[in-house]
Amino acid sequence: MIRDDIRNAFPDLFGKKRVNGREIDVEQTIATLTRELRPEIAAVLNARRALLEAPTPVSRKYAWPNWDDSFEDPVSARRWTYRQIVQGMIDNFLGRETEWRWRLNDAVPIPDHVHPLRNPGLELTGPWHPLDMAFNALNSEAPMNMPDFEDASPTHFRPDGSSASEPVGVFAAMQNAKEIFEGRWSGRPYEVTKKGKKRAYRIDKPAARWPTRLARPPSLHLLYDHVTVDGRPAPGLVVITALWALNNFDALTRAGSGVYYYIPKLQTPREALVVERLLARLEDLVGVPAGTFKVKMLYEEGNAGRQLPAILWVLRRRLLGTNVGRWDYLGSLIEMWRDDPKGIFPDPQAVGMATPSMIAYQRYNALLMLMAGMKGGELANAAPIGGMAAVMIYQPSDPYGRSRYNPLALRAIAMDKLRERLLGLMFVPDSPLPAGSQPTLEDILARRVSGRLYDAYRQSWVASPETDYVAAGNAPLRARLGDLQGIVDAPRQTIDVKGTPVATVASGLTDAERATLQSRGLLSPDGRITPSLVVRESLDTPEKLFTPGLWEAIFAVPRGEVTIEHVQHSFYMAANYGFQILNGNFAAAIDDYELKLRFMNDLATYRIYVSWLWSLVQHEAAFTKDGHLQRWALTEDGVVLGARAEAIRAGTRLTRDIFQKVWDYHAEWTNEFFAELDRRGDPGRFDRTKAPVIMDLLKRQLLSKRWVQHSARVLFVVGQATPQERAQVLDALFGLSRDDVVKRVAAGTLGAGALSAHDYVYDFAEGR
Repeated sequence: MIRDDIRNAFPDLFGKKRVNGREIDVEQTIATLTRELRPEIAAVLNARRALLEAPTPVSRKYAWPNWDDSFEDPVSARRWTYRQIVQGMIDNFLGRETEWRWRLNDAVPIPDHVHPLRNPGLELTGPWHPLDMAFNALNSEAPMNMPDFEDASPTHFRPDGSSASEPVGVFAAMQNAKEIFEGRWSGRPYEVTKKGKKRAYRIDKPAARWPTRLARPPSLHLLYDHVTVDGRPAPGLVVITALWALNNFDALTRAGSGVYYYIPKLQTPREALVVERLLARLEDLVGVPAGTFKVKMLYEEGNAGRQLPAILWVLRRRLLGTNVGRWDYLGSLIEMWRDDPKGIFPDPQAVGMATPSMIAYQRYNALLMLMAGMKGGELANAAPIGGMAAVMIYQPSDPYGRSRYNPLALRAIAMDKLRERLLGLMFVPDSPLPAGSQPTLEDILARRVSGRLYDAYRQSWVASPETDYVAAGNAPLRARLGDLQGIVDAPRQTIDVKGTPVATVASGLTDAERATLQSRGLLSPDGRITPSLVVRESLDTPEKLFTPGLWEAIFAVPRGEVTIEHVQHSFYMAANYGFQILNGNFAAAIDDYELKLRFMNDLATYRIYVSWLWSLVQHEAAFTKDGHLQRWALTEDGVVLGARAEAIRAGTRLTRDIFQKVWDYHAEWTNEFFAELDRRGDPGRFDRTKAPVIMDLLKRQLLSKRWVQHSARVLFVVGQATPQERAQVLDALFGLSRDDVVKRVAAGTLGAGALSAHDYVYDFAEGR
């Protein structure tokens, strides 16, 4: 069941092993778990597709669940209604011992090193292949690390045209983790040649000071075709989760750590039940109590938000916290509204974490974690987790000297994490306060008002291990409560960036920063920190919690502009990221010519930009401001889209003709970008022949009427296809109906791989 090249390259990962004193066969475990879970995985993916295709209006299709909807309890096998689940969470928050009261992590305690409140700071994520990236992760001062087998994973396929000697990245990363945890790289350098120079990397920290590691497995919708069970690809979730546990349990346990995961892209309690059963089965095989394998969850799907209490309840034996993710979450909201002409979103780049709808999303996440994580009046059993800061620091060797923009990146992460910290301050008064009363943090700490203060957002994500960047993000998350007002009020310090004063990391707030925090209710008019009020009497019944107003705050389409410049920018980001995926690079650094920053992108990048562009093209959305199509220009920052071409007036619609111009101008930019590399004598990292492939793919996908959920799967199937196979795959995905594909495969005019690709991308159970 393990493809020969994988088994031969990574024999240590497979076969029989002693785990916690028990003999366990890795392949047999993967096969057994796949057979047990495959039917339910197919069912939940079919349910996803059915929901997407339902013509019901958004406000009904994605409404709060009915109070009588019921869900299976993985602990008792009984069914609970949604009302009972929500009431049980409320009872926990209010300290009531009732029949339905439940809380997170009530059976197996949370070790301090993985607790989201007892080990505050950043959570660094990224691939663990090549090996130097794993070393950099362990050397980082971020207290948490997520070896990524999901959105920023090493590749799980071999790109067409790549060398057969290149390892399949996910297995190389798993091997790296195994060797590191077993001590095989202690005191040893990893030597590699990069850009003609020999470099040596070492793990500088003793193992006792390494960050806590939580593996990020892929979600339910991904398949690994190099691991087959009964002739069909195995779910990537099962493969990675089993390999991580069975290869690393003993080494992690000896080191005082444990087996922990970060679970992505869950949408429903039924999907959460698949994960819970998988982890419970692995715990049983290894011989540890249910709830020992702790997890965090990326709350990055709008559909998950409307039924989040039930998802938490299903995972209650092990869930440590829920993370708020911007890009996938925005992509999921665009997906929810995609069929409604009135549901056009503004430019995603303008919908930041400080916009009102995203503030509501983060507050909702914090409130539910507070209610489900309370024990004895303390937030002891779980906590919310902040979102991603994905800027990469430019190196001094950058050929265009763009390290001059680094102060922008450092200030951005400092403010991002300070805002999250303030959002997590929640005050529960002992008795009702006078109408309009809003105690400040100073009032609460000085005990001028009676109640309990909770400090919830203490961990948050980061994509770069750069020392200064991590330090800037760690600082507000680790600061003492009594020092937060001092951070806000610190003297202003600025540094010049091309004639513009930019606040330093240590600076107090600028006028614009202060105004934003005041407008979001985080600061009072006179600049004092104001924790949000959580009033018990307003949350003592399910109906008071899940209101139409809350739904509107979280799920309504945000206000903003649709401009031709941002359409071109989105196409630029999608095409550049897709190009790197086709070359097998999921963790992709892309220069953002608008923000003058270098961003670390992952699969969520492709999802958000393709989703937005698709919705604009399908509805021929109208531009809301005058603007200009932009052509390439060679500037001090390199080749960018910056030279004005044709004017586009407000009210003009994004027709296919205008889309073609966007496509043409990006093709021009691509040619000039490569020409500039040639002028500098830089061959680049990637195969340039993949550039026309992504351009053709994007045109086919964006002009097609078919919606693809998690559309990076299109890149996966195209990326490993030969040129002949590629044409058939694209026809199957965007040109032919499934019935036509089946007929042509039967007639021999289309390869069987085209049908497999279709069913994989569109979540047809027949292809699984």
